[in-house]
Order: sequence, then structure tokens, then C-alpha cells
Amino acid sequence: MDDERPDPADALAAIGNERRVSMLYELQQAFRDGESALPYADLKRRVGVQDSGNFNYHLQRLVGQFVRKTSDGYALTYAGRKVVSALTAGVFTEQADGATFDAPGTCYECGEASLSARYEQERVRIVCESCDEEILHNPFPPAPTTRRDDLLDAFEAWTRRWNALAAAEACPECGSKMAGRLTDDRHELSTGNVPYRLRVTCTECWAMANLPVGCLVRDHPRVVGFHAERDAPLDAHPLWNLDWALHEDFLTVLADDPPRVRLRIPADDDELRLTFDAEGSVVSTSVVER
Repeated sequence: MDDERPDPADALAAIGNERRVSMLYELQQAFRDGESALPYADLKRRVGVQDSGNFNYHLQRLVGQFVRKTSDGYALTYAGRKVVSALTAGVFTEQADGATFDAPGTCYECGEASLSARYEQERVRIVCESCDEEILHNPFPPAPTTRRDDLLDAFEAWTRRWNALAAAEACPECGSKMAGRLTDDRHELSTGNVPYRLRVTCTECWAMANLPVGCLVRDHPRVVGFHAERDAPLDAHPLWNLDWALHEDFLTVLADDPPRVRLRIPADDDELRLTFDAEGSVVSTSVVER
């Protein structure tokens, strides 16, 4: 069955032409303007190609995989929208390595308010300038680093969405199934300072992360409800400033074979305790007084 899948190299070759890229952009703009499809003549005029034969040749290279022909004209498929989104995000065209921004909050390791955000190798990295601890990182498109004044708000929302999808076993990059397992290996791209992390891996694409279980349950209904009941809204703190999500002081190892851990989340005079099995699933919750 795998042999029947489209060859990604062939798909990319179909896009690799300036006129085809222009067609994708114009169809995206039409969609943004409320037009579900563009008639042939309108698309040809917008792209600015006079030669019908030349225009037809390039359009037909896109039809099927990236462009859908309808009774009203031509529209982007889901794959076409994803390609234009990647182009808009600067994935193929921009480099932003070296950009640095101040980040709010304090370091979970040394307690200093000296955090900064660095953009390196297509990732935003939250690091402490005082002790060099890397607190949090996640892949992020390059374009927003130069186009958004609220970059860190966008990065936190992006990261929480990535983690929530991974926790739900849905790949944030391709939508395929993700598998998770607790591991005490410290991978190069590990996040936080904890004895065990959940290694989540997509069964189809490149997506993989080594995350503290606290990062994966930031938006868990039990966690959100626990804070809301105590008038301690989580939105008051970015993910990298939630020590319980990232630091070993809040994680207890219950067993090593198979791994089983318990996360403690304090709020006011109470403590929410979440127990995780070897696959990273929450198997029990309880609230106790501190």
C-alpha cells in the first residue's frame, strides 16, 4: 500500500515554478476575500500570463494535488493551503537566526529574572542569561519573528497548541498518530529539568519532542479547573514560568520499570496530583492540602 502514496519529490517539483507559486497566492487571496473559487479568466488575469498555452501548462501541474477544479473555477485544496501557509510563514524563504528578545518571568533553576528568547535553527529558545539554563524551546516559523510585536505571546500559544495535540496523540505537523513513552534519556532537544520526559513521536513524519509531562497537561481540563476554582488563572503566567511544568522538584518517580510518575501542581493551600503511566496517560488525579 505504501507504494501507492504520491511521491513528495514529485509534488514539490509541481510547485517549483514562479508562475505556479503566483497561482497559489492568488487563489489564497481570493479565498481571503470571500471567493470560494476563481474563474479561469480571472485567475489568468491576476497571475498576469498572456499566453494561454503557457498558463494552462502550469495550472494543470497544480490541479489535483494543490488546486481543485470546481463548477465556479479553481480553488486551493488543503495541500495547496498548507503550501501557501508555509510560504507565508517564511519556511522556505526567510532566515531569522540570531534574533533575541527579553522574556518575562524568572528562571526555575536560579530564580533570576534574566530570561531571554533566542531564535536559532528554526526554534524559539527561552534561556536564562544568568545560569545558561535552557528552559523551553519549540519549532516556530521564521516570519513572525520579524513581523509581530507580540512574538512571545504567539510563541506560547503555538507551543501550547503543539503540546496539547501531541498529548492527544495527534501530530501537530501532519495530523497522523503520535505515540508517547516515558524515558529518562536526555535527548539533545529535551525540555525542562526533570528525571523523566514523555518522548512523543509521529508515526509518519519528522515530528518528535521530549517534554516534561507538566507541559503536556497545561491545558488539561482538570488542571485548568483546579486553578479556576482557586481564582489562580493559568493565563497569568507563560508556560516557561510554570515551575511545576518544567522542574524536577514537582515530579516524583513512583516506578522505573515500567516508568510511572506523579506531578504535583500547587495552588493556594492545595495541591493537585496527577499520576502518569508509561505512555504518558493520566491514570489518576487527586487534590490534597499542602
